[in-house]
Amino acid sequence: MGRSVETVGNHVIYFDCSQFGYQPKLDEDDPDYDEDNCELNEDIAQMEFDDLKENIVCELSNKYKSLDKPQKEWLEYPYRETAVLLESYLARITISEYCGCGAICVIVNDHYEDEYGALAERWINQCSAGIRKIVGDYTTMLNRVGTFSNGCGVFEESPD
Repeated sequence: MGRSVETVGNHVIYFDCSQFGYQPKLDEDDPDYDEDNCELNEDIAQMEFDDLKENIVCELSNKYKSLDKPQKEWLEYPYRETAVLLESYLARITISEYCGCGAICVIVNDHYEDEYGALAERWINQCSAGIRKIVGDYTTMLNRVGTFSNGCGVFEESPD
């Protein structure tokens, strides 16, 4: 069975992080330099992904004052690969990555879902465009265009 990046809920923003960590093998001053001749450095890839998360957290915290650091760093079972970036009593903003495809999800905070579910959905709908713009300022946005029968997602670059 194939798989794709783990997502939660219906408000998902996909982005490309497949180029994180790729460094040229040669110095730019070298006569044999070719920008397509690169190698993956996993430490740099992780650092670039961590920087992306910090930038998004900073921007979202400044724009949406009700969002704060999460009580728990990871979503609870059954989600295994989804980190919580920010949360309020209404919503949580999560991030996950798999094989160069990232996803930011905006979900109702399940601790208050019974009391504030409808209000949370309204807040998420109002803020989705702003959150998408912030993520788009730092990454190349993707649209999910389909899914193979084995579960692997198919994506294309988003025009916006």
